[in-house]
Amino acid sequence: MNATLEAMARRCSRAGSWISTPSAPNSTDANPPISTPATAALFPEHLEDSPLGHIPRGWTAQRLPDAIEVNPRRTLKSGTIAPYLDMKNLPTQGHSAEEVIAREFSSGTKFQNGDTLLARITPCLENGKTGYVDFLEDGQVGWGSTEYIILAPKPPLPPQFGYLLARSDALRTHAIQNMTGTSGRQRVPSECFQNFWLAVPPPDIARRFDELTAPLMAKIKANSTESRTLATLRDTLLPKLLSGELSVTGTAV
Repeated sequence: MNATLEAMARRCSRAGSWISTPSAPNSTDANPPISTPATAALFPEHLEDSPLGHIPRGWTAQRLPDAIEVNPRRTLKSGTIAPYLDMKNLPTQGHSAEEVIAREFSSGTKFQNGDTLLARITPCLENGKTGYVDFLEDGQVGWGSTEYIILAPKPPLPPQFGYLLARSDALRTHAIQNMTGTSGRQRVPSECFQNFWLAVPPPDIARRFDELTAPLMAKIKANSTESRTLATLRDTLLPKLLSGELSVTGTAV
């Protein structure tokens, strides 16, 4: 179910050439489907020239760091007990982190809700390790591996746009092609995103994109939370059922 919901969100992100390449548009779909006539009416009928090639009139071509803050500054004092996400628990599919623990902050990448985590080191990047931070309390700051790149969209783009972009073939290919370092320890330099261009929509289209995709991301989070709760319940009850401590009717033996 979560895979289907995310596919729907990513389909929204492709409508209207949201995601572009470092040099030129790469969409093979000249007329991406729009969900409703009202949404379609938000898109202009004409295109205009830009550094990306032709983009919808009223949209702007921007380098990624101009539209999305890369590795934004977050504050967390040394010694603070805060949510910690290890690289091994960053998902390769879907956005929900598998396990977040409380750990004393020493040194690492800091993030908050709405941030996207992208693994910058091989083979984690190639394996698809990417996550969306929606597991913190309001105003809380978490931390994790120094091998994360943090993406935080600027207005009018909503937070989830950063995650959907990070999952796109265009951005991932660009990141992989710009890795530096020795074999087996290659990393993505943050500076490489200066050469990645986006077609950024006006606020009314960005708001509509948020309206379409935010409920999908929220449902994915709810499903993941329910799944983990059920898994914990299963792991608690199954040994007791196998040992005979509990019967199938739930009566203690």
